[in-house]
Amino acid sequence: MSSKLQELTMPKWGLTMEEGTLVTWMVEVGDAIEPGMELAEVETDKIVNVMEATFSGVLLKKVADEGDVLPVSALLGVVGDSSASEAEIDDFIANFGSEVPTETKEADAPVAAAPGGIYEITMPKWGLTMEEGTLVKWMVEVGTTVEPGMELAEVETDKIVNVLENTHSGVVSRIVAEEGDVLPVGALLGIIAAEGISDADIDAYLDGGGAAATEESTCSAPAEESVVEPVAPAEELVPVAGMRAAIAKTVSTSWSNIPHYMVTVAINMGKADALARSMKEAGTKVSINDLIIKASAVAIQKYPLMNASYADKNITLHRDVNMAVAIGLDEGVVMPVIRNCQSLSLPEIGVKSRELVALAKDGKLGKAEMSDGTIAISNMGMLGVESFVAIVPPTMSAILAIGTVKDEAVVREGKIEVAKMMRITISADHRVHDGAYAAKFLAELRGLLEAPEILSA
Repeated sequence: MSSKLQELTMPKWGLTMEEGTLVTWMVEVGDAIEPGMELAEVETDKIVNVMEATFSGVLLKKVADEGDVLPVSALLGVVGDSSASEAEIDDFIANFGSEVPTETKEADAPVAAAPGGIYEITMPKWGLTMEEGTLVKWMVEVGTTVEPGMELAEVETDKIVNVLENTHSGVVSRIVAEEGDVLPVGALLGIIAAEGISDADIDAYLDGGGAAATEESTCSAPAEESVVEPVAPAEELVPVAGMRAAIAKTVSTSWSNIPHYMVTVAINMGKADALARSMKEAGTKVSINDLIIKASAVAIQKYPLMNASYADKNITLHRDVNMAVAIGLDEGVVMPVIRNCQSLSLPEIGVKSRELVALAKDGKLGKAEMSDGTIAISNMGMLGVESFVAIVPPTMSAILAIGTVKDEAVVREGKIEVAKMMRITISADHRVHDGAYAAKFLAELRGLLEAPEILSA
């Protein structure tokens, strides 16, 4: 390939990322680019990240179009010296990938398997030009039980902070690198060990040189041949990718690892509905969902376990109520977070809710909006659903499933009346609390929504 030319490729942000969507080009052919310059927006699963330049040059050609879904390392564009000819650029594109070193794929994996149930956490390689990274923050401690997909650490590459994800089940047994360390790609950060692996086994493994000592035997193992079964002509095989793949992974992990229980309560929403309408007429937009979020934040002060999470045989009580709000899009559901709900007024929650909905519809949700949720809410009332069961998101212990508000006949003091009724079903983690505790929380929530004046104070 010509030394005048360099490739722009689909980056790899996160261990589980296999492909990304080129959302928007932020530069045009002929633009001069410098390191750190924003080049394009790329969507990975549910998050839109900005791809930045790591070298200088001129954008000579765009190979990928906006909206293209491409695998990691796919060619997006060509950068180089403006003196390069069209023939050189075409030749560069035609031969792209033929000179990629064989060790590149191995370096992409942050967690490398070793014999005997010992797994290395190593500095990942995110992008072809990455040579080193800074370990910003460990998100686990020695002794933490981890599962595939769990976030292990934050790693900074150039100006971007990415999350290093796990690929093996086990226990974090060694942390070798310290926060702030700048380390080359492939450097050992820590060790995950399977059940039954002793400290002596790990010491012996590290003393023997780690994965490098067993590289020959590992690499010489014959690859298994994959057998592709024919698909019946009357069937269509739809690959699970992008956001749908991320959702499939999340709900499978949650349903498999969290022992769910559910409790349902019916609430008279007459006064809450009237409050929302009166505030709207006064110029303050507040929805029923906003009222429920505010009421939940107040009720949690009395029942804090609803805002807790379970990990490694410990229950973590979260100080702030960070409500993850389910927002339905054509391609799936996202759950951005309204932070510090306990400190926000009802109108402020309404503003935050609308901001997140707008970002979600525009595909602009980033890591800041999608992280640190402590409890969740999913509302399908606008779809006419009376009641349903939601799945508890990983790292949380409860999610509220909200049904529609509708007129129902109810009996009060022996008389039949019409009331605006709504049902809330809480799905919760039985390791953190029990049904009776959830019932008390829902009773408190019901009391607040049936006398909502305190929520607007």
